[in-house]
Amino acid sequence: MASEVLRNEHSHEKCDVYSFGVILCELSTMQQPWGGMNRMQVVGAVGFQHQRLDIPDDVDPVVANIILKCWQT
Repeated sequence: MASEVLRNEHSHEKCDVYSFGVILCELSTMQQPWGGMNRMQVVGAVGFQHQRLDIPDDVDPVVANIILKCWQT
């Protein structure tokens, strides 16, 4: 989820765009986003520290660019 949603703030369609980027990343890597972290750690990392998932170098550059654009603030 987008950081606004995790912080229980007003959300809009831009939050859906962020989530789409996370789904693209998940499909591109075939890994669970934020694997190894519990829910509260993810809320802290995304919602308050503004961390993003790592996009591996082997992800198609076109897809990686779309993901990064989805995550722009």
